[in-house]
Order: sequence, then C-alpha cells, then structure tokens
Amino acid sequence: MTNTPTGPTQTALFSDKVEWVHVESVIGSGYEEDVSKLAIEDVIAKRAARKNMQIHSAIILKVNDEFSGFFTFQVNHVSKEFCILQSAIYPRHFSKDRYEEMVREVIARNTFGYPAIITTDPKSKFETPKLFESLGFQTYLKMSGFHYMVRGNLADVRMKYLAHITMTNVWNSIKGGWLQAKKEWRARIDESGERAGVANPAFATREGCWQGTQGMANVVTKDPTRKGHEKGRAHNGNASVLDPVACEVIARFFTPIEGNRIYNPFGGGVQFGYVAGASGYEYIASEIRQNQCDANNLICGEFDKVKWVQSDSATYAPDGMFDLVFTCPPYYKVERYVDYDGTAPDGEINSCPTYEEFRDLLFAGYVKAIEHLNDNRFFVVMTGDSRDKHGGYYCSESETELFLKSQGLHIYNKIIYLECEFTRLAHAKKTLHTRKFPKREQKIIVAYKGKPSDIKDHFAPVGRL
Repeated sequence: MTNTPTGPTQTALFSDKVEWVHVESVIGSGYEEDVSKLAIEDVIAKRAARKNMQIHSAIILKVNDEFSGFFTFQVNHVSKEFCILQSAIYPRHFSKDRYEEMVREVIARNTFGYPAIITTDPKSKFETPKLFESLGFQTYLKMSGFHYMVRGNLADVRMKYLAHITMTNVWNSIKGGWLQAKKEWRARIDESGERAGVANPAFATREGCWQGTQGMANVVTKDPTRKGHEKGRAHNGNASVLDPVACEVIARFFTPIEGNRIYNPFGGGVQFGYVAGASGYEYIASEIRQNQCDANNLICGEFDKVKWVQSDSATYAPDGMFDLVFTCPPYYKVERYVDYDGTAPDGEINSCPTYEEFRDLLFAGYVKAIEHLNDNRFFVVMTGDSRDKHGGYYCSESETELFLKSQGLHIYNKIIYLECEFTRLAHAKKTLHTRKFPKREQKIIVAYKGKPSDIKDHFAPVGRL
C-alpha cells in the first residue's frame, strides 16, 4: 500500500508479461482472426481486417500470453519506403506508454534506412501527430483533417506531397497545399531575381503583356489626361505566367529514372527552368526574344545546366536527345510579346496574321522536339484555346492532340488545370449576356513516345499514398 495526494492505492503484486511478436505477414501467422476481430471492433483500424492488408508485416502485442493488439507495417523495397499502417490495442491493455513502446518496436524493424511514413489523425486515440512528433516524425502535408508524416528527409516524400495535391486529372491550383507550394517557389524565384538584379522576376520582360485588345482589365490606374480614375492595365497585372507547382509536378512525374534532360521549345518565362534547375534537372529552352533569354539566364545563374537559347523554336534543333519535352506556347492573339526595341521579333509566332500560320509554325517546332525526344519518354503541352473575331474557339487544344497522335505519340493524359475563379466571375457579368462562359481552365496534354505498357519500367513508383 502506498499513499498519494488522493489517498492510498494498492500496489500491483504482479507485473504483466508483455511480448512483442514480429510476423512477416499476418496471413499465415495464426493471428489472422485475432487481428480481424480487433480491427473491426476498433473501427478506425478496420482496414486491417482485409485480406489485401493482411499480407503485410505486423508487431503483435501479447499480454500474459493473450493476444492484445497489433500494428501492421510494410517494407516497400520497390519504392524504398517503410509504411506504418493500422494499429489497435484492447482498451483493458492500453496505456500511452505501452502504445509508444509498440510504435518503437515497429520503427525498429526499419533496418534499411528507408523514410518511414504514416498518416495520423489528431482525433485518434492512438496514432496522433503529437506522439509521432515525439519519435522524430514531421508533418509534410495537412489535408482533410489528417497529418501526413515522415521520419526522414522531407525531400524523400516530395513526390507524395505532389501526388496528394493532384491525385486526379483535375489540378486545383487554389487549394491549400498547392498554394503553399506556389508561395514557396515564388519566394525563391523572387530572391534569385533580386540577387541577379532582375526587376519583378516572375513577370520579367512582360511589361505591357496584357490579355489582348479585348482583354478584361482588373486594376484601376490613374489617367493623367482625364479626371478621376478608370479601369486599365498596370505593371503586368494581366500577364500570364506559368504556375511553378504545375512545373514541378510535370518535371518530377514525367522525367524517367534514368535521364534528366528537359527541352522546352517556345520557352517563354522563367518558371519551368528555375524549378527544373532547383530540382536537379538539366534544362534547355528555345526562345525567340533576346530580352526574355537574358532575364531568365540571369535569374537561373545559380544552375549550371539551365539555359535559354535565343532562337526560332520552329526551326531550332537542340543538341542531343532529351528525356522530357515540355512546352507552354503562346495562346494565339491572347498576349503581345516584344523584345528590347519594343517590337515583336521576326518569327514570333503570336504575331502571325492568321491562326493557321501560327499553328503550322508551332507544330513545326513540335516536330523538331519530337525528333530529339528519346523513346519511352513524355511530351507535355500546357495549352489553352482562344477565340477568333467571331467569338468561336480556334480549337487549338484538340488540334494539338490530333497532331501529336499523327506523329505516332499516344495521348496518355488530359489534365485540367483550374485557376482562380474570382476574375472569371467578374467577366461573367459581361460575357454571359452573349452566352460566353468565362474560361478558368487550361489543358495539359501528356503524350507518350513509346509503349505505354513500358512506363512502369522507366519511371519511379510513387509509393503508398
């Protein structure tokens, strides 16, 4: 008997006999029914009752020779990761210390040095972020109330992060995880531009590059020739720039295990090159405007293997072969692109008098790029349609798909990239009167040069999500 501030308590005469039993697979271990019964009773861990989950390894808790709990896990040698799965302990045998001890028993089975990953729930009795933080885990993504955590380097789970914020062929660029990543990339690009002495680096050389003569202005500027204020276009407020997160997803998902050379015809802005360089890829872009090449090369000066070459992308043949072709070419007559002298250089395709001329020069550049793309590699186009003088679409997106197919490529993905709808809602107040629904998406066409059945042999697995 011992005394405490709340009164005397009985000291246990006997300690529990606690055993931790490691099984390579729940199936065949003799614990199948025990695990299933407890998993179903626990509810949260109910997936552990499925046969396709019982193929995995487990730590079995036995107290006084009685089955009392489990924690399943997977050693994935293909993806090189250690996946911590479901757990449960019968309430009569549960304590925080005992559960933590079981977690440590699981972690000790990671003898390969793989990053350990787990999805935790702040509302869970067992698998809480706080517990796993105390054991060296860190959260790499918060989504839908869950914490996705890793014990290891955050770089090891970057692909998982990107997979979670995309998942389907609709990429929503205004969700939390996406916006956070975009903010981080933009800060890095701005810092590099500042060091290189490039003003407004995200929009470098794009002054006056607005959404065509009929574009919708969304800023208010002072007009010195008139009293008051009026709507207008100010300092690139309407210029389009690539989303660096989309760039990173495309680079990481569509560059193979062996090989890291990326070519971008009609190269344009700095975003894809910066992301490629920061992610360890070699990047060559063909761009007709000297001012854009100079600004981009300054911003990316820290990367030895990133370069914009001033050239006509319709005829330029890059050196060597590449492992990914990506391009986000101009959308016909949507924006105006000028060089140092304030005029569009000869060969700048957006200045072509007709859409057909624009399209033919664009596709000529694609042919050159395809010739320099290795087999079993991806060709990715981020594009969008614009309207002709009658208000009808040129149908550039569909023509691009058919053209790539005519070149022997497989149209493998059609991805919708969603942008903020706020300005589109303002547009709708004007355009819906003529039955035009404002466009808030772009299309990412992913084509494959080779046998799609071989993709799994050339591209790294994403691992468990």
